Parts: sequence; structure tokens; C-alpha cells
Amino acid sequence: RIQILFEKMTIGRGRSRGSKPQSQSKNVSEPAPVGRSRGRGRGRGTKTSSPSPTRLPPDLPPQKPTNSISAEVKLQYDPYGKLINPHRTPKNPGLQLLQRKDYGSVGRPIRLYTNYYEMEFNSSIVVHHYDVKFEGISEKMLRQDKKLGMCIFMQWCKDFEDVLQGIKPVFDGKNMYTHKPIAGIDKTRSFKIVYKVLEKRTDTIDVIVTPTEARINMNDIMAVYQKQTSDMPHNILSFANIAMGFMPTLAYTSFNRNFFPPQSRPANIGGGVELWSGSAVSVKTGQWKLMLNVDEKHTAFYKKQNLRDFISELFPNNNSHNRNTTSPNSRNYNNPSRSSSNYRTLNPGDTRKLAEHLRGLRVNTYHLGYRRPYRVVSVSKDSARQHKILDHQDNTHKTIETYYREKYQINLQHAHLPCIQVEPKNKNIYIPVELAEIQEGQRCIRALTDDQIAKIIRSSAKKPDVKKRAIDDAAADLINKSTGILQQFGLSIDSRAVQIKGRVLPTPRIAYHQNEVSVDNGQWQSRKLKEAKKLSNWGIICMAPQSQSLKLRDFEMELRKEARSMGITVEDPQVIRFMTENHLEDGFSQILIGNRNISYLFVILPPKTNNKLYSLVKECEVMYGITTQCIRYDTLQKKFRSRTVGNVLLKTNAKLGGLNWEVSNLTNVGSKLGSFVFSEPVMIIGADVTHWSRSDVNKPSIAGVVGTLNRSCSVYASRVSVQPFRKDRVKNMEIIMNFKDIVKGMLLKFRQFNRGLKPAKILYYRDGVSQGQFIQTLQKEVAEMQAACKELEEGYQPKITYINAQKRHHTRFFCENSKEADRSGNIPPGTVVDTEITDPILFDFFLSSHAGIQGTNRPCHYTVLWDDNDFSPDFIQLLTYYLCHTYARCTRSVSYPAPTYYAHLLCARARTMLSAMQIDWYSDKRPDNQTLTQRLSQNKHLEDTVYFI
Repeated sequence: RIQILFEKMTIGRGRSRGSKPQSQSKNVSEPAPVGRSRGRGRGRGTKTSSPSPTRLPPDLPPQKPTNSISAEVKLQYDPYGKLINPHRTPKNPGLQLLQRKDYGSVGRPIRLYTNYYEMEFNSSIVVHHYDVKFEGISEKMLRQDKKLGMCIFMQWCKDFEDVLQGIKPVFDGKNMYTHKPIAGIDKTRSFKIVYKVLEKRTDTIDVIVTPTEARINMNDIMAVYQKQTSDMPHNILSFANIAMGFMPTLAYTSFNRNFFPPQSRPANIGGGVELWSGSAVSVKTGQWKLMLNVDEKHTAFYKKQNLRDFISELFPNNNSHNRNTTSPNSRNYNNPSRSSSNYRTLNPGDTRKLAEHLRGLRVNTYHLGYRRPYRVVSVSKDSARQHKILDHQDNTHKTIETYYREKYQINLQHAHLPCIQVEPKNKNIYIPVELAEIQEGQRCIRALTDDQIAKIIRSSAKKPDVKKRAIDDAAADLINKSTGILQQFGLSIDSRAVQIKGRVLPTPRIAYHQNEVSVDNGQWQSRKLKEAKKLSNWGIICMAPQSQSLKLRDFEMELRKEARSMGITVEDPQVIRFMTENHLEDGFSQILIGNRNISYLFVILPPKTNNKLYSLVKECEVMYGITTQCIRYDTLQKKFRSRTVGNVLLKTNAKLGGLNWEVSNLTNVGSKLGSFVFSEPVMIIGADVTHWSRSDVNKPSIAGVVGTLNRSCSVYASRVSVQPFRKDRVKNMEIIMNFKDIVKGMLLKFRQFNRGLKPAKILYYRDGVSQGQFIQTLQKEVAEMQAACKELEEGYQPKITYINAQKRHHTRFFCENSKEADRSGNIPPGTVVDTEITDPILFDFFLSSHAGIQGTNRPCHYTVLWDDNDFSPDFIQLLTYYLCHTYARCTRSVSYPAPTYYAHLLCARARTMLSAMQIDWYSDKRPDNQTLTQRLSQNKHLEDTVYFI
């Protein structure tokens, strides 16, 4: 039935805005021609007659023809930490990232503070490297407890002070660095130390130290700053980060250069998890010297508590009203206050959820009379009263409850709860949950709930002035702890934050139906929409309980009223009905049977809707091809109801293919920016790859790509693709694997929509690629874009500009003069920084394009990796800023360009739909990537709309 409805629904919906089918050129399967790399992506290429050359304003630089990438690049490092390019020879310079050409100058100046601190270094210092290994202790134990290796190393330093002769080395678990060679270790030496690994066990450990030939010459960084080389000495940055983090690692809980001091009052965010506050610390290269970047870091940690209490927090209905707080090391296991009637038995679903949280966690037990640490590998399906194990003393099978009563004289009070299985797995060691306590300082790497995320945002949001003081205090503490070690290596850090110069870019003009409005502090007043679409063939579905009687006719009247003020014509609805979650799919089917032309539904969800119900609605959207707009019932009941309905209509008009507004500075070919960009066909592509939490290693990553089809950047083609599973290709999961086919499909859609025209320029905004993957993604994705163009038509070589956008960084800006800040105390929208703290080689800049609402703004970090168009810094910065005003969901500028934002939303929608599918991700029979991609994209009608916003 679904298939029949689907076929009826899709008849006649495949064309875009009345365009006629275009005859396709003959496809060419040969690879793109190999061109010599010139480092900036603007070398000589094959001449072509299409597209026609751009007419440039006299003040803009001329464009150069495109270059081509085809060689495979693999990242390798030498023993000194320097990047090896396998294609770099005297005759072949190999693939290089685009270098900075100039600095921007447009905009009014503004003075800013940063969270960077200057680091001075002695260029004459040569750092020596040693390999350190520990024998007599398992590598698994060292890997699971990284601080254990640091403590063993410190014990070695204390026991063999005579060998070190005053040298204070730094260590990261494997590598030791000293400021001069150790005279007593000129070859591999073994040292024996005695260390108490466990409370009841003392081990003799062999510390094996091997000198290497690797040297870190601090003068290498001077060669970069003096423009003698463009090869960044990454080994210096790695060493500086190790030296800076050595003492904080010993004193604090740490991971990945994030340090958390003892928490006095951590925020409880529910589910047995609490929020810790600490610092993210990293040494970076500024324009002229090294910089220390310090930012606040907020991370979820598991609470140190008994496992039975963790269960009561994870499943509040178990025992949220009567928790026992007896310490697990009190040996008071027969306490009558522990009544098992206060806890209900876990069902299989709860047991699986508990196992997902506990798997890999470290716990302590005390029933033996001392602390004994374990690592959890699983949770038993049966309770302690049912699960049986073999007692090797009498060779009989006993339940866990009986075993602990006979051997340890412990009467379990919660024998109806499951047990944890601990390492080693082959020994089948099971421990009742009430006898185990979660160790302190363990990160929660599982996916957090929406409620937990909301609590984190509320707890961590701070006004800029408060955040700056907290960062400065944390930086002073970290610098003070590390000063003694750093001085030995000729390093010193100024505890005063760096002051820099920024610029505030001019705001764009927003064009509506009959007038233009100005942007004030990143927002503007709405008017009649530029191109309002008629709302026809629509309906309303209410899934909220009828007892919470929302008068659907009142909602309809409110919708009509707001639509009239926005210029949207609303016809009478074809269906208005209540519906329950259990009958959702049948309800959609019945609506289609009774109303064949239905194409748009407003779905009113119950208050505090879970993700499952929302996912089911969106799965039906793709299955039946009916665009949906979800609204929560409690959202409609808020004070500013008309504003809420207005925002809903903005999304509705965009989904229908309308144009809410346009940035006149971009689309007006009379302006310099508009004439340079849109005097000929241009496609702006946004792309993102999203990943699941670290615990969901079996779930595949998802790539989302969108591309503009018109000059106003309001009509998009979209493609979603399921990536290879993470555990199969961990290193390449960020790279979009089938990018050539995706781009080719978008180019065909662009040509069809624009009556045979192909884009002469492609501007590619890529989200989420870290600096360590720049070369890989550049080589792979630009090459596939070029190959897609060649397959579309022989000789077709549009000019490509590749810009990477990063939001996951720790750079913050604060106004030096509070009078220049916006109403929230943040830096004003349009603030750009491309000097002093930016990369000394790469073409990068920071741009804060949005107004602050809550907390302190995080600017977006842009890096231009490839530029056939030879755009100037001012041009790229203005273009990027103006694209942040084309986001159709609200009358505000957003934090990064709308195409990239839409790609992120597309990925989020695909994740939502995958969550709704009943798939066992741990099964060998799970669907392959191609099947999943087809299920996410089965309705081609939606690919030509922004249904995902």
C-alpha cells in the first residue's frame, strides 16, 4: 500500500519551477588531467571556452585558471615530528595548503582582549628525546589509567636523582624530554623501582630508558617567523604542549590537554552524571610568536557513588524517593534499612541501557576489606538471585546471592538487581551492584539526553566579563604550576591576556517585497516576504492529548493572521484531526487516501516530546512525501505566541520554495561584491559530516551536502549519504567518500533549474575538518569536485574556492571598551580578526557574525584551503559574513554561513531518521551503507527543498 501511495504521490513532482528537462551531455569517465601544484591552487590548467570569463570590477584582482589535484596524498611524519610529503621533491613541490596573501582592511577598528597568553622561548635550546617503557606491569593497566604511568615515572625520578643530576624531565606516558643530555644514560638502561600499584600489592617495575637521535631545535620556529620556510615544526608544538601540561596532569584529572581541578560543587545534571568545570589548554602559533590558549572547559563526569544509587538516578522510578547512602566500605551489608522493595526489577531494555553506560567504567569494591579496582565489561541479563556461577571450591553451581552469603557472609539487600561482569572476561567474575562504587574522574562519553544538554548550557553559560575573569584566574594558576619546568627549557609565559586589533565589518541591507531594512546588532524587523508561496493542500494534525484542549481552529486563525501580515496566501485546510503515536503511520496513509493532493502538514506534538515520536513523524515525511512542520504544544502556549507562529511561517515559506528575503549586497549585480560573485552562474555548496557519540562505534557517520540553485541562495538541492562504519575506516570517516557522485548530481540539478546554465564558480564551505585533516580532505574532495565537472561535460572547469569552517575551538574575544560591546556584553556582530593570533602561514581568520543571546560568543574559525578565484581577504570575509544573513529560519544573522548550517541540519535530520529505524547496529545482518542511504533519500521530491530546516 505504501509503495502504491508513493508512486501516486511522486507523479508530476520531479521538475523544478516549470523548467523543461535538459538533454545531458555525453558523460566522460576519464580522470581529471593532472596539473602541477603551485601551492595556492592557481596553477596552469587546460584552456576551455566555457564558462565565459568574468567581468571584474577594476579594483579586484584578476582571476586565474583552475588547477587540478589527482595524486594520492598520505600523511607521514619523520622521527622529529615533521610532516613528510611523499610527493615533495626538488622537481615536484607537491600539494600544499593555500598561504596567506594579505590581510583584510575593510571595517571600523576595535580593540579586543583574547584568551591567548604570549610565550617566550630561547631559540638556542635543543631538546633531547628519550623513549621510556615500563616492564612488570601490564600495558592494559597503563592504557586504562594514564595517570598511573605518570606516577611511576615520578617515582623513578625520585629514586634516581643521582642519575638525573638536577635535570627535571617532562613525560607524556611514552616520551621523555630533557633540556640537555643525561650523562648517565648514553645508551639503553634499565632501572628497577618498587611501586605500590594496588592497595594490597607491591610490584617491582623495570623502567627502561632509551636515548634517541631525535632533537627539537627551538630555532626551527624562528625560521618560520622569519619567512625562511613554510614548513611548520609540529614537533615544537607537541613538545611545548607536553611541557605545559606535565605538572597539571599530575595535579588534576585530565584528558586531551583538558585539566579539571578537584570539584568543590559540581552541578548535578541527572542520570548519575555531574558537570565538572576545568580548562582547555593548548600551545599555538601566532603571527610572530608562540601563544598559550586557555579556555573554560565543561565536561560530564560520572558521579562517585554506589552502583545501586547510580541505577536509581538512571531510572528514577526505581527508588528516587528512598536512597540508602551507606558507604560501600563500611561492611554494613546486612543493614535492614536496605529494603529491596524500594527497587523494582530492571526489564531487559533497562538492563541494556545500564550495560551501555557501565561498559568500560572503572569501579572499586571494598567487601574484601580493602579497595580493589575493576573494569566493567558487561552486565548480567539475570539478577543476582537468578544468575549462577561455578564455585570452584566445591565444584557446584550457585547463584550470586548464595555465593556471596556463603563465602563473604554478606546478605544482599538488592539481589533482584543484575550484577556487573568485570575483567578479565574469561574468568567470569560477577559482582553485585550494591558492592561496587564508581571511581571518581571518569568522563561520560555516552550520548547525553536533551534535558542533560539543557542543564549543561544553563550551568556553563557566563557573561563575557565573568568568563574573562574565570579564564584569567585559571591561566594564572596553570602558568604558576608549570613555571619551574618551563624555565628549564627556556620557556616563559606572560600571565596577561593578549590585546589585539579587530575590525567590525559593514552590515548588509536586507531586501523584502517592496523595501529594504537595515541590520541592527545582528537582527532586523520582518516585512512582507520577498517571494511568498501560497499555502495550499495543507492540514493540521494534533498529537497532544485532547484533555489539553488546544482549539485547532484558533491555531488556524492565528496562522492566517500572521500569514496575511507576511504576504502569504493561505487556502482552507484539507484536514484537521487528532492522532495518536500508535496510529501515526496508518494516519498518514489514510490522509493520503482521502486527500491525494495533500503536501504540507502542521504536526502539533505533546509537551516534552521525546525524540522517538519526532523521529517517527520525520520518517513518515520521507516515506509519504508530505512535508511536515512540527510544533510542540507547550511552545504554542508561551507568551509570545504570535512571534512563534511567525517563525513557523518563515520555515514554511522556505520549505515551499519561497524566498523570505535576500541580502541586496550579494544579489545586486550593481554592487562590487554582487557583480564579482553573481555576474555569472555560481553555486555555493555547504557540507558537513556528523558522528555519533564515542560509545556508538557501530553506528555509521552521515554526510550531508547542500548546494544553492539560484542567486538569492534560497533554493537548494540536498544530498545525504551514509559513510563507512567508523570502526572500518576510523582515519577517513571525516572525508565524504562518494563526493564525486553527490557533486555531479547537484550540478545536473543546477543545470536543469537554470535552463542549461552551469556554474562558472563553485564556492565550497566545509564544516568540521580539523587542521590535521586539511591535506587529506583537500586532496580528496577538491579532486572529486573536479572529476565531477569533467564527467558532466568535457572541458568544463569551474573555478573552485574551498573554505573550511570550524566552531570547535577555544578562541574567545572580549571588548576592551565595554561601550563597544553589544547589549549582551559580547563583541559586536561582524567582528573579524586575521592578525596576531592567526596562523603565520595559512590563510585563516576568525569571524563572529551573530549577536550574543546567552553566555559568551564563540567566533567561527575559517581557513581558505584552495582558491582558483584568487579572492582577496576582504572579499572572502564580507562574502562569508553576508551569507550568515541568508538563514531562512529567523530574522537574525547566524554563527556561520547558511549553506554550512543547512548541511548540519540535513545531517541532524538523517540521524533522527536512523534513530527511528529499528536496526540492531551490533548485528552482522545490519543494512549496508548504500541501503541506508536509499532509505534516507527514497523521496526525490524532498531533495529539491529545504525540508530539513
